[in-house]
Amino acid sequence: VEDSLFKVPREPFEKESEVFCDMFSLPQGSSVVVEGTGDENPIRIDRTSKDDFEQLLKALLHRKYGSQPNLPHGIEQWTSVLKLSTAWNFERLRQAAIDALTESGIGAVDRVLSQRYYIKNWLLPALNELARRPEPITLEEAQRMGIDIALKLASVRERVTVTVQAHPCLRDYLRVWRCSVSNR
Repeated sequence: VEDSLFKVPREPFEKESEVFCDMFSLPQGSSVVVEGTGDENPIRIDRTSKDDFEQLLKALLHRKYGSQPNLPHGIEQWTSVLKLSTAWNFERLRQAAIDALTESGIGAVDRVLSQRYYIKNWLLPALNELARRPEPITLEEAQRMGIDIALKLASVRERVTVTVQAHPCLRDYLRVWRCSVSNR
């Protein structure tokens, strides 16, 4: 991974990931040098960052060897675990990452990004939360979500605003609701 050599046990990869299980079960020719049999022939993992891989290893090897202090912590590290566990079909590890991110209080913008990782029950509530909040979507949030989603969200927010302005009773209700929310 990124020109770094990691010496890790094969067993958790083989047992927990469909991708690695399939890779390790492929027949090997007798004259072919097999990847992963030594330092000279490592398994090369392209298009993966070293940091993402290290976070996956922390979470994966924690369950086997119990290294609690080294577990990933924070949204960014657990997102790395989610990214690779989804790509490589580590189902139990993926669910652990989803649970950790849920417990961390991940924000609405980051939950919108869940569509990349096929977490269906996060997307609509996050979009709803962003559409209803009084503050506009920031440029940084729009860049993180992607222009397509940000524009669709802005369109929904604009329609909600126009609807509220068109109906005086809704405008009064919204003003009372905002006051009650801000007094909490």
